[in-house]
Amino acid sequence: MYLLVFDWTLFKEITMPTHEHPIDAKYQWSILKHYPHWTLLLYEKPTPYLGRAVVWLAREGKMQRLSQLTPEELLEAQIIFDEYEAALARLWKPDHMNYMWLGNYFHEHGGHGHWHLLPRYRTPREFDGVTFDDKKWGDFPYPFEKIEQPVMMEKIC
Repeated sequence: MYLLVFDWTLFKEITMPTHEHPIDAKYQWSILKHYPHWTLLLYEKPTPYLGRAVVWLAREGKMQRLSQLTPEELLEAQIIFDEYEAALARLWKPDHMNYMWLGNYFHEHGGHGHWHLLPRYRTPREFDGVTFDDKKWGDFPYPFEKIEQPVMMEKIC
């Protein structure tokens, strides 16, 4: 496993968590910030989408639908998207963003509500010696080629 370490102070809007949300222990390392209704995490699997993240609904439940979010949850999600986009713009300047609410892995999370945030890049980005190439630019992002070295963003400085 290739561990990626960089200075997270570039994420000025994003702070370390101050309280607990129902996030599985195996994902605790990837938490960027807790909000009242959501938790922002880095995506844990190798992906060509540099800066990919997940925004996990804080309340318990299964088979949660986007149409069932409260106005407060929706407003806060927009704030999270704005903050995260600003941080990514300073770091890697994505050309576009995709937002996905799928909930398909019932065997893993029972359809618990969450967003996938996928930064999209017209041209490859290099970070810490790894090239991230969005070969699906302008198209649906799946399936994508696996990157040769799995990059796990483990340490928040």
